[in-house]
Amino acid sequence: MDKIIKLLEGISHGGKAPKVLTECGPNKTEYERKRQIFNTKFQFKPTAIVMCECTEHVQAVVKIANELHYPIRVRSGGHDHEGECSGTDTILIDLSKMTGVKVDKKDGVARIQPGNRFVNLIPKLAKSDVCIPHGTCGTVGIAGFTLGGGWGPWTRIHGMCCDSLEGATIVLGNGDVLELTPECEQKELLWALRGGGGMSYGIVTEFVIKTFVLPEHTIKFNVVWTNSSAFAVLKMWEGLIAPNANERLIGTNLMIMATPTQKGVSIRKAVHSCTFFGYYVGTDKELREQMKVWFAALPPTSVNIPNEEPDKTKYSKAFTSWERLSSATLLGRNKPMLHAGNAFKLSDLDKPLKGDPLPPDQDPPAPNKITSRVTSEKGWNDAGRESLIESLQSDLIFDEGAKGGLLCYVTLGAISGSYYAKYKDPGFPYGSAFPYKKRKYTIQYQVWWDQGKEDIKLGKEYNVHEYTNRAEDWIEECRKKPFPETDGSFISFKDAGVPTRNYFLHSYDELKRIKEKFSKDPRNRFSTRKTII
Repeated sequence: MDKIIKLLEGISHGGKAPKVLTECGPNKTEYERKRQIFNTKFQFKPTAIVMCECTEHVQAVVKIANELHYPIRVRSGGHDHEGECSGTDTILIDLSKMTGVKVDKKDGVARIQPGNRFVNLIPKLAKSDVCIPHGTCGTVGIAGFTLGGGWGPWTRIHGMCCDSLEGATIVLGNGDVLELTPECEQKELLWALRGGGGMSYGIVTEFVIKTFVLPEHTIKFNVVWTNSSAFAVLKMWEGLIAPNANERLIGTNLMIMATPTQKGVSIRKAVHSCTFFGYYVGTDKELREQMKVWFAALPPTSVNIPNEEPDKTKYSKAFTSWERLSSATLLGRNKPMLHAGNAFKLSDLDKPLKGDPLPPDQDPPAPNKITSRVTSEKGWNDAGRESLIESLQSDLIFDEGAKGGLLCYVTLGAISGSYYAKYKDPGFPYGSAFPYKKRKYTIQYQVWWDQGKEDIKLGKEYNVHEYTNRAEDWIEECRKKPFPETDGSFISFKDAGVPTRNYFLHSYDELKRIKEKFSKDPRNRFSTRKTII
């Protein structure tokens, strides 16, 4: 171990050396903070965390790992739901200091380094009145997001972020560096980076992503039903996301809470709390008029639309460093206000904006377990919808767990919209490896719980840890449940129990071939449980 640390501490480029953090070193307090990842269920202890600041630093670490036959992990945002961005007894290549952003308005692209999280990236792009198809959660990083596909509030009109990837700088398994473009000799490798998963093919140190001009007005809103049939809400939402319908609804997801089994109630009449999270291009007045049409047959319990334009001269820094956050506020995760309106201020903008960026959500890190499915290309019928609602009722779910901060629910993320309805697939190797472009939406089962407080008093003491094992068993049941008209899984919602092929479907065999041909990684150091090999 001493030899590894000595070699890592000897890395330098242009007179700049990366900070190397170890458990017993002089920066052990910082090591303890930096070893944390978003899913706090996992508590890994890397041998060393190397805070790389440039491509050359990454090159050097890869070569040292090869020389000493040492396993590596790579972390940009740290949002991997199975914790595969870190590991015990590994060299952790941390890219969080690589946060450069250069907007080229002439070519319509942004050059973005992998350490950028959306909480910081969105304001940087907004200074130039442009945006990319970013995600909803502020603490998600650009790297894993893009390499896994990249679903977000712009998906219905701009597609997945991977379909906007124009180029990349990548460090291969032997330390070589490639500059990838759509016309380069290794364009197959760029195709793989468009949705073929993270780390498999190399370490990306810069992304070139196509930008779009921000609309003049955007609104982030949510609508809640607490006493309606979940089946009816689901059918209504599906109608609104039909491929060529409601183009101003640029992105949306639907959250349906799970409950204990509802005895004697038919599936179609079962009541579950439902929240429609939406992203709209237009004014407050235009949205309210549209909602009168959308929800005429199914009036919601509450509607939350921002009452004023966001203050673009101020900026909340509360969520810029999630390593320092407590997860004790997790009860707010199912409250509409966490996701409501333009409460997350944009700032440090030195001129008025022509366009209006969408603020990200403010979810703090917490222990969680996730799995997913995707609707088939043809969609599904009422039998499929009934299966979904039925899966959200279980004897493994308890009201006491929810009161203590254990949240069990499904989130449906709309893919269908004008972008993929009009999409002309350029084919391999110019298109993308993301296999779900023609699907209606993702189906993401989630369990989150609060590790910050053992008990929360709400008239009675509820210990959330009495219910977490059974909640994770519920996730297992949902994964295995036979569903009509669904298949596959979305790699951004990673679940170690899902076979790797399920994430990539018809792209899987081609991705394996590309990994073997281009990665220059004969010992397969670019490997975790869910990489392509």
